[in-house]
Amino acid sequence: MSRAGRAAAGRCRGAGEADGCGLGALDRAAALGDDPTLREIADALVLLGAFERVAEHAGRAAAAAWSYLDRLPEVGAQLHRLAPVPAGAQAGGDAARAPWAHLDPLGRPAAAPDGATQATDEAGASWRAELESAFADICQEARLLAVGLSAVATGRSRGLWTTGTLAQVAAVVGQAVAQPLTVAAERDGRRAGEARAQSEIADLRDMVRAYRDEADRRQDGGAAAVADVPAGHVLVCPHLNRTGHSKAKEVARGYENAIGTALPLVPTPDLAGVRRALLEEFPHAVAAVDATLGAFAARPHVHAPPMVIAGPPGSGKSRFVRRLGESLGVGVYRVDGANDAGGSFGGTERRWYSSEPCRPFMAVARHAQANPIVMVDEVDKAATRTDHGRLWDSMLQALDPENAARFPDPCLQVELDLSWVTVICTANAPAVLPAPLLDRMRVVRFPEARADHLDALLPGILAGVAMEAGFDPRFHLPLDAVERAALRARWRGGSLRRLRRAVEAILRVRDRALTRSPQ
Repeated sequence: MSRAGRAAAGRCRGAGEADGCGLGALDRAAALGDDPTLREIADALVLLGAFERVAEHAGRAAAAAWSYLDRLPEVGAQLHRLAPVPAGAQAGGDAARAPWAHLDPLGRPAAAPDGATQATDEAGASWRAELESAFADICQEARLLAVGLSAVATGRSRGLWTTGTLAQVAAVVGQAVAQPLTVAAERDGRRAGEARAQSEIADLRDMVRAYRDEADRRQDGGAAAVADVPAGHVLVCPHLNRTGHSKAKEVARGYENAIGTALPLVPTPDLAGVRRALLEEFPHAVAAVDATLGAFAARPHVHAPPMVIAGPPGSGKSRFVRRLGESLGVGVYRVDGANDAGGSFGGTERRWYSSEPCRPFMAVARHAQANPIVMVDEVDKAATRTDHGRLWDSMLQALDPENAARFPDPCLQVELDLSWVTVICTANAPAVLPAPLLDRMRVVRFPEARADHLDALLPGILAGVAMEAGFDPRFHLPLDAVERAALRARWRGGSLRRLRRAVEAILRVRDRALTRSPQ
């Protein structure tokens, strides 16, 4: 200890605390005498024996440090303005230029010699990188200092205190406090990176698998692929595109029988027999039956252009389409035109949670046939709002023969061959349908039944009531003269639904009479 230091310490011991000596006087003596030993003793006493004052000073310093942290972006902006500016900025160039001019041997500005421009540009880029790296280090140290001062102010890190200045202690404490957070952030970042890498690897494997499958299909130039499809079959869905969204397996569930498999085409039966069966049940619609079956004529397999069966309510349009499919031997897939959700007829995107393939492909998969009938019932009652698409608009592509053969399903993400699917709609008022839809369909008028058709209608109605009850179609005996007279008094033509309800009422009366009669 220097002579001035010993004298200052002696004065403090002689004056006592009442004269303002003690720890504060020792610190002042160290400053006046510029004695490093005395300064170290004062700092050690401050850190080890005067926590209350240290905490107070640390709290004030922490508040100042946090406020200065907010000014770091401003300092960074100033440094960026000092960084190399684009050379030839006025001429629109992009090269970097160093912030110093080329000087001659005497230190005066001079023209740059040949080849010096590139060296200057490289020096400017290097200077900018060093400047940004140094500023990043300063920002990190400033944040650690603010954190360390805050920790010292709370007194929870006294075990890390060492002899030194408050800034040195704060730096050590800040490093200790930030280290667990840094380790946790690195661990979380590593886990997130591994998860992303695994997901990307899975997507790449799916892409490689899809490309390999596509290459295998095209290896023989496409001719062999066509030869693999048997005669009388159609490959509606050649494969499932597994690229893009990862829901490929999910959207394929339930449709595996129609993906990558050639499905049979139902051959056209004897249309004369089909006509007789339909006229027995619909004797009032001779012209409609002939017009409908005429669209299926002269074709080796069941198929017809799109059509709309138009008629008044209750005339039997929907039942006619179902009985037509049963007589032809093909499945009938019903779409409720009044309740179908927007553009779902053409399929919904795979990225949606409720994604589904298009309705024609659902019909193909359900009946395991390449040429089923898709019946859009009450198509004239479809919603006209366009928030989620319209049924009418989504039907257009499936009704066009050229587009139906290469239908791009948004859910399966592959082109489907739906050219053999027959679309038949029913409507009460076809005039409300948009012109592009009507232009693609043939309108078949379905008439109302008249009173003179009653005798011809009754056998089909009785058979239908019996089959719906699970009985043989011949279960119900024909109506007698009294029952027929009661029907003629109640039904004078029009809706077949009203006629069916009247027949069911007569059958209930007949059953009650049989239960009361003696055995």
